[in-house]
Amino acid sequence: MHRVREALIEVFIIFCVGGLIGAALAMVSNLFVLGVQYFSQRRQASELLSFTIGDQTLSFSSVLFLWVAAAMVVFIRTGLGITRFTGPADSMYAAHQVHQPLDIKTGFASTLAAFTSASGGASVGHYGPIVHFGATMGIWVKRFVSSRLSHDIYLGCGVAAAISAGFNAPIAGVIFAHEAILRHFSIRAITPITVASVSASTLSNYWFPHSATFEIASVVPSLAEVVPFLVVLSPFFALVAIIFMLSLRYAAKFAASLNTSPLLLPFAGATICGLVGVWVPQILGLGIASINDMIAGEFVLSLLIVVLIAKILMTAICLGSGLFGGMFSPSLFVGVAAGALAGQVLTNFGFADIASVISVAAMAAISSAVIGAPLSAVLIVLELTQSYQYAVAAMMAVMVCTLITNRLFGNSFFDRQLLDRGIDLSKGREAIAMSHQMIGPFASDDYIGASAQTSGTDLQQEMKTRGHTEAYVIAESGQLLGKVTIYMAIEAGSNAISEFMDSRPMTLYTDESLEAAMIKVSQFVGESLPVVNKETGALHGSIAEGALFQAVIDVQYKARNLERI
Repeated sequence: MHRVREALIEVFIIFCVGGLIGAALAMVSNLFVLGVQYFSQRRQASELLSFTIGDQTLSFSSVLFLWVAAAMVVFIRTGLGITRFTGPADSMYAAHQVHQPLDIKTGFASTLAAFTSASGGASVGHYGPIVHFGATMGIWVKRFVSSRLSHDIYLGCGVAAAISAGFNAPIAGVIFAHEAILRHFSIRAITPITVASVSASTLSNYWFPHSATFEIASVVPSLAEVVPFLVVLSPFFALVAIIFMLSLRYAAKFAASLNTSPLLLPFAGATICGLVGVWVPQILGLGIASINDMIAGEFVLSLLIVVLIAKILMTAICLGSGLFGGMFSPSLFVGVAAGALAGQVLTNFGFADIASVISVAAMAAISSAVIGAPLSAVLIVLELTQSYQYAVAAMMAVMVCTLITNRLFGNSFFDRQLLDRGIDLSKGREAIAMSHQMIGPFASDDYIGASAQTSGTDLQQEMKTRGHTEAYVIAESGQLLGKVTIYMAIEAGSNAISEFMDSRPMTLYTDESLEAAMIKVSQFVGESLPVVNKETGALHGSIAEGALFQAVIDVQYKARNLERI
């Protein structure tokens, strides 16, 4: 009965937590999009800064709105004391370790900054910020709930709910949380994540019944007509994805290299994007309407080329200059533009009109390369279109494109962001846990310390009494001077050991990680190693090889156990 009661309590907690997170993300995700669309309509209808040149009237209201957005982003950053806005890469990292958890204030502020940027017309997305908001929301909820669920499960619930509400794709939400963020499956994790994802989709449809993001209604030709073209076009999609991601990286590095205040850079980005938006308004904001128009074949070939190039450049400039936002939505835009462009070229050469299905497949392929979630991208297409043919066509493009981008660029743009910070998620939770665990706490005071004037005979006797074969020579100030083995003590005899000691022994530092320590001692042979304070040179303690290996085993077990519960 006790186990039954515990199981029922756990189920109750799972449904409460999943339902709460799902409801919050359903509300936030839809209000985010509706709010951005509202301000976009105000911007498009505005006649501020309108000038008549000949027979043409140009409105520079896009520049004005973006200036206001830049000012608000700067205010959010300075007013809340945010040193760096955070996104999905930080959610991924937080899910793989416990030593650097998500900062709640920074997570919510980042979402607000992304909403401000997108509302002003910046070429940024909303899915990434909403995903990170979901992760932050999950961690925040965990503060108030006592359960056996680990922090990464709460985080995964928020991520799944964000994708589910954003795309109305609950299955894709569950897969995305596991594939892109958690990167492991377990019974304990999948149940609450499923509850959160289904709750978000269900409540989103109930509260916002007419909020479908994408409109895909075309009839798909037979797969035999589509698949050969997708196989040939997939390398082109991979090239576009790589160019898009490289442009984001280059823009960020270029902005960082400028001797310009980070508080002024957003205004520079706003000015450039706003001026380009005067001539190419399709690239401003989330671009949802433009995506639907491209899928429907409403854009001519020349316009597709212009918006494809402009969207890549303006997204890079906006994000690089500090107009914070996501790159998932822009990757969808870029994917549809690339697919529609390829489809129209094929149509002009007399092939069947398959531009619509190629656009959707390219959207899935390029976005999956950016976020590193190929299965999720295919499932999003399946749930959006309710079409097996669309999903299979998308799967072919996604898998070939992902294979190429993985070899030439990396697993995803987020993984590359973490690699730039010295974090490699491909090593797994165990390696990350070992890199966070410092060697200092494992140092023992069970060692023999001697002064430099101690004779070899006296030290040899103490070693025999205490059962040690090594000792450390320590100065009066506590600094490590050297190391003496039993053989050195025998050789010293009645002489001072300072003349026979190893003055440069292999040393570990208190702030050195277990991972680094294991690499350092791979060629070590001996009883123990000294653990020294790197700043003062003082001996903190010693650690035996066996103790070091046991510490590594314990840390690995704890990290591995998270994937089993």
